[in-house]
Amino acid sequence: MRIEKTAQRFTVAEYLAMEETAEYRSEYFEGEIFAMAGGTGNHSRIGVDCMNSLSTLLANRACEVFDSTLKIRIQNSMAYYYPDLSVVCGEAEFEDDNESILKNPVLLVEVLSKSTEAFDRGKKFHRYKQITSFREYVLISQDEPQIDVSFKTDDGIWQLDSFSGLDDVLVLRSIGVKVRLADIYRRVKFENEPD
Repeated sequence: MRIEKTAQRFTVAEYLAMEETAEYRSEYFEGEIFAMAGGTGNHSRIGVDCMNSLSTLLANRACEVFDSTLKIRIQNSMAYYYPDLSVVCGEAEFEDDNESILKNPVLLVEVLSKSTEAFDRGKKFHRYKQITSFREYVLISQDEPQIDVSFKTDDGIWQLDSFSGLDDVLVLRSIGVKVRLADIYRRVKFENEPD
């Protein structure tokens, strides 16, 4: 979740040095630092349940799931982001010795909020596409059981699939798994739902 940006411009080295000791996480794009706001209960529930589901399904495969504390580096750009989840298949490649900056995700997950949805669907997705290994982008709504997935085909075309309703099954082609939406949203209470 993004909030306000700083007025000052910073180098990548300055940003990375500040992130090592910062009390909160910030994203970086071409000299600007964007402090990240805290999430909601539903945001956290969805992220945790999605991570647990993917980790279980990938337990015996050569893929690994990372949480939102790991930065992603955008290739050929001065940009660093914190997706809610990232998945690597094969050996994870890091930019740094601390293994805090991942370079080769195949799948990225963002849990949407009102303040970030337009950015996550637009500029952030456009920038993520610069990552050579990146094949699938998962956008999860907090307000209703709705998940949009963009998948890069072998011919380089991005296709959009939408999954909705708790009975639907999310298909993630880049990692070859299926997840029931009911498992991702199992503890989420929607606003229009009776107590």
